[in-house]
This record gives sequence, structure tokens and C-alpha cells, in this order.
Amino acid sequence: MTRLDFKAAVEEILGVSPGALQDSDSRATIESWSSIADVQIVAFISSEGGIEPDSELMEAETFGDLVRILDEKSAFHG
Repeated sequence: MTRLDFKAAVEEILGVSPGALQDSDSRATIESWSSIADVQIVAFISSEGGIEPDSELMEAETFGDLVRILDEKSAFHG
């Protein structure tokens, strides 16, 4: 998965317009970002990125935190 693939998937899960998601966005700034969305995001990361959820991933506060953690875990290619 690429960073763009991940962003597009999270935008779809959250129901926001393509390109609207910012690194600073979080549960506090996006009304549709619920615990159900968290589960969907983690499922996507696991299936498409091959990354099993861990405490660091589960404690991410913002979209940018998720991207940074996935980058550190070498989840992105291309």
C-alpha cells in the first residue's frame, strides 16, 4: 500500500471528501471518526499493510500519527 492508498481508504472509512484529510485531523476534528471507524482503519492496515495492531498503533491520536507509525513499520511502498 502507498501513503495515498492509505489516505484514500481512511477518507472513505470516515466519509470525508477525497483530499480533505489532514495530518492534524483526529477524533476531535472529524465527527464520523468513531470507535467503529477505528476498527475499520485497523482492519485495513492489517489486511493491506500486513501490520498487526499494537499499542503504539492503537494509541495514535491523529491521522499524521498513524502515517508516521506505519512509515516506521515500513508499511508503505511505492
